[in-house]
Amino acid sequence: MKSKYFRITFLTILVIGSLLLATANLWGVTETSEARYAEISREMMRSGDWVHPSLLNIHHYHKPPITYWLTAISYLTFGVNPFAARFFLVIAYCLQIYLIFKIAKELLADEQKAWYASVIYATLPIVLMAVKGLTTDLFMVTSMLAAIYCWIEFLKIGKYLNLYGFALFLGIGFLTKGPAVFVIPFFSIISFIGVLPKPRFSLIHYLLAAGVFIVVGLSWFAYLIHNDQNLADYFIYHHLVDRVAHAEVFARRSPWYYYLPLFPLVSFPWIIIFFRYLFVKLNAGESSIELMVKRIVIWWLLVPLIVYSISSSKLILYILPLFTGFSLITAYYLNLNLGKRMVLNAFVLMSLLYLGLAGAPFYGHGIYLQKWLALLPVSALIISSYFVLKEINYKQVFIKLSLVFTGTLIIYSAFFLQQNILLANGISPITEFIKGKKLINRPVLVYDKLLPSLAFELDKDIISIYAGDKSLIREVQFEKDEKWRNSYIDLNQQSDKDKLQQLLSSKVVVVSKKKLLKEMEATMQGWQSKSFGKWTLYYN
Repeated sequence: MKSKYFRITFLTILVIGSLLLATANLWGVTETSEARYAEISREMMRSGDWVHPSLLNIHHYHKPPITYWLTAISYLTFGVNPFAARFFLVIAYCLQIYLIFKIAKELLADEQKAWYASVIYATLPIVLMAVKGLTTDLFMVTSMLAAIYCWIEFLKIGKYLNLYGFALFLGIGFLTKGPAVFVIPFFSIISFIGVLPKPRFSLIHYLLAAGVFIVVGLSWFAYLIHNDQNLADYFIYHHLVDRVAHAEVFARRSPWYYYLPLFPLVSFPWIIIFFRYLFVKLNAGESSIELMVKRIVIWWLLVPLIVYSISSSKLILYILPLFTGFSLITAYYLNLNLGKRMVLNAFVLMSLLYLGLAGAPFYGHGIYLQKWLALLPVSALIISSYFVLKEINYKQVFIKLSLVFTGTLIIYSAFFLQQNILLANGISPITEFIKGKKLINRPVLVYDKLLPSLAFELDKDIISIYAGDKSLIREVQFEKDEKWRNSYIDLNQQSDKDKLQQLLSSKVVVVSKKKLLKEMEATMQGWQSKSFGKWTLYYN
């Protein structure tokens, strides 16, 4: 029979997972990352080519294919829609909560603390951000956690099957996001030295495990490089060295302290407990659990944070793996003496946020929200107030406050995005207009902007017009023929200018975020147009 805390963890997964799935289709995919992954997966599914990813019909080898494969399978099951694009994200999120519970149970030797860790992880804003938008990060963290759990079991039980599981999940993680999967497992293994039993060693088993990793993790890379030697330099130098040392190549160079001010924001409210006890001196006579927690602080959080900060390529979801260790540490701290003042501080901050959310539908200033949405944060505030006034177990109060806060954020953010999708870099109103006007069978041209969300939501190929925008500088060195030119017009070439004029002389749709070239404006005189925020749609 499963324990009480296992059942509560399962219930937590069921409720939050259901909320995420129920709201996953309320808003369209958003630019840039989510739309890019969603469209690559759509093209993979439609073309039947599961080896060579393409974006707007040009090969796109920036990431390994696991994310595309999972999403394409989801399209085959649920159709091409935002729910399908996000379905396996929610499944991965639920698996992570379960894995955090299992890892915490092994490392903290307490099922109650394991439940705390799973709730903390499940309710972190950065984790909710990751599960609401399709990227590789959440999938990679799932395989990373599975690998760490297998390694812990290998250390404790000594069965080589767990060693093979460790290699298998590292391979899956590598096939999801490349070498990034190694960072946390490498440092977590260091944190176990001297606390958990030493690993058994058999050369043949370690070699076989290495073989499992190679076959799984390197298979796709090896196949592509075998067919095109130029891809070796592309993978190693352009997408490994440049991302670490020359992020300006990808237009995302950030200062070393980029993550420091963001860390507290994406870990609220648990950061309150974390900082309160981080520098508290534990008992002089360290138990193995206390030693493990200190090791996790150093090797699972601080050292990897330095590593991520040194890299010149930075996005907030890159540090998502850190919050697995953060959840374990904070779960241990939560079991210490949690005072009333700390709970009240968290409640006050949450109350201010609820009041801000309740007032948002009445602000105006470019944000549109239906008035009824204000009832959600108001209800959450009332429920939270009840918990604070009635409950005397402050640990339980803090957990209940965080769960209510999470449920509110999930539902409120879904409706916010639905009602303000243009502000969130989505284009659903444009695609709805095209379908409503029965223009979908016409060629759709996008002027000087990479817009995969339009192709995804129309479920058809579009034509990109390059007039100088950097987002439309495509890597075509791996194209085997000239078919890609059917989806790409370069206005620096006269032949493409002529092709554009020929297209504009027929029935087409043009979508633009900026002023058109004078030659295009002259050709399109008398066309109908409609504005959608910063976007304008033209049709004849």
